Amino acid sequence: MSEAITPDLKPAAFKGETTPTGSLRVVCGGPAFSRHPQVYLSMTDNAAGQPSHVVCPYCSHTFIYTPSLAVPGAASH
Repeated sequence: MSEAITPDLKPAAFKGETTPTGSLRVVCGGPAFSRHPQVYLSMTDNAAGQPSHVVCPYCSHTFIYTPSLAVPGAASH
């Protein structure tokens, strides 16, 4: 079973902004004023093989994986 992809519900994401998330997959739509397409991103692993972060290739918004924010009982991958 796969984990649901959660959208970034914050207002416009600007370059250099970060969002902590408990999800291994996220959606980024970029700033409201841009023509940024909606993209689905998966967390990259750090050197220890643990999910760490992902950076949107369009707007450089960074999503930081924070295990304490994960929903209990949700699939890990």
